[in-house]
Amino acid sequence: MPKKNISGRSLSEAITSEDILGKEVIDIDGDFIGIAEKVLINPKNFNSLGISIDKGFFKRGLTIGKGYIERVTSHAIFLKINVPYLLKGKIVFDKDGKKVGVVSSIDLHGAQNRIKELHVKSQTSLPLLKKEIVIPNKIIRNIGDNVILKLTREQVMKRLGEKRLESA
Repeated sequence: MPKKNISGRSLSEAITSEDILGKEVIDIDGDFIGIAEKVLINPKNFNSLGISIDKGFFKRGLTIGKGYIERVTSHAIFLKINVPYLLKGKIVFDKDGKKVGVVSSIDLHGAQNRIKELHVKSQTSLPLLKKEIVIPNKIIRNIGDNVILKLTREQVMKRLGEKRLESA
């Protein structure tokens, strides 16, 4: 006989925090993100807000809103998104295939899963001198195993130089 709550509704489809905590969290591409460590609940109406993920020792945690969760299974929690922090360490190439640098950090639009800009460590001709450039989302062509830009490295540097002059 299915369990029912006080109002008579069936609880057979309900999941508990035990069904979520300790589960692996997997993104849309099948990449392991971390382990679900907390269930976030609105204290006023008890609606689920999302989950908090432990990404491991020495790594900052991550919060995923319920709208980004595809499904919860007995083995894992599956997301319907890519998680932007996985871009860290990816190589950035210009449209001609020249290396621009390596993604060092990502800025998002508020709490959304949309990339605002990428911070890229660029190798200069001097081995001890590294500089960081900021790549706005609008000049990113493709994100996969690497990041491909819509412009050449020279166009990117010229554009960034012009913006620096405009802001000075």
